[in-house]
Amino acid sequence: MSPQDNGPSTPPEARRYQAIRYRLFFFRLLGSVAALLVFLCTGWSRSLKVGLLSLREDFFSLTALYISCFLVLSFVAGLPLDVFEGFFLERRFRLSRQTFGEWFKDLLKKSAVAFVVSLVLLESVYFFLSQFPGSWWLWAACFWFFLSIVLARIFPYVILPLFFRVKPLEEGEVRRRILALFDRYRVRLKDIFVLDFSRKTVKANAMVSGLGATKRIFLADTLLEAFSPQEIEVVLAHELGHYLRHDTAKLVVTSLVSGIFSFGLAFVLFGYFLDVFGFAGPSDVAALPLLLLILFAAGFVLLPLQNGFSRVLERQADRFALEATRATEAFVSMMQKLGEKNLADFSPSRWVEIFLYDHPPIAKRIRMARVFQHAGEHI
Repeated sequence: MSPQDNGPSTPPEARRYQAIRYRLFFFRLLGSVAALLVFLCTGWSRSLKVGLLSLREDFFSLTALYISCFLVLSFVAGLPLDVFEGFFLERRFRLSRQTFGEWFKDLLKKSAVAFVVSLVLLESVYFFLSQFPGSWWLWAACFWFFLSIVLARIFPYVILPLFFRVKPLEEGEVRRRILALFDRYRVRLKDIFVLDFSRKTVKANAMVSGLGATKRIFLADTLLEAFSPQEIEVVLAHELGHYLRHDTAKLVVTSLVSGIFSFGLAFVLFGYFLDVFGFAGPSDVAALPLLLLILFAAGFVLLPLQNGFSRVLERQADRFALEATRATEAFVSMMQKLGEKNLADFSPSRWVEIFLYDHPPIAKRIRMARVFQHAGEHI
């Protein structure tokens, strides 16, 4: 295959699977906006606040009650789509190995974690709104930055074990290859862990999670079962590239910049729309759907930029993996296997890539590897 070839095409089954997922993304997007507008424009938000006033009049208790009710209602409203996308779609394409009960238990745990994080964040935002009306947006962005760091640090120890059994990687060729690779670049690796993906899915994955001393490497057991030691070494070389280039720190800083933009936009627009909808003021918790709509719009604007930046980092990590291992064929076969197991779209449209892909599509990654190989043959 020459560097100019388009690479492997998407299998028909994967094309159907991803087409459904693309439609579901935009349907969920439009549905969320519509639900917030309905809750806002019909007066249901104000009615919920008035109803809760009979239970609590203290500002922080009322705010916590309203946010809790709002999050529960959001969960219930999104449940049919969650069930279809998370369970029936995965079962239809033979990707899931879970029963409905097992899947629903995971959904409840995921929703509970999201509930706690959202409650802490939103309650803090309303504290800043009430105490610092002129600078609440900056306090909120900084708190979101702080919360993101805390979540990243505790994720390997607190959140991940809620969903997977974690055990150290056993001695063998894979472990020796990974340790030798990291030793070559003088990177101290405390341990390598295996996640029992096979209990839940046929998909394969690997990741580096955590920050600082909590940083850990995790391999799916499905990856170990289906991929050769050299292919797994290439996967970990990619992750090592992220580590050496300090990509996690770059993404954390990007998160802070995004938070400042999003909450800053909310600060600019919030006051105007509060008057339009007749809310008492910025700290009126009934205006939460309005605040979320503005943050939602900011997030949508930032999404292509964030995805584009992430794809740049991923391409650089791919390049590092090829330079570190000089295993182009293993890189290509690993990408093909990963795409086939995960029913990936090898060549999505440009617009889909811009809005939905934080990694380069597989065909582009394979094409880059062939270009690298071709250049090496002519040095």
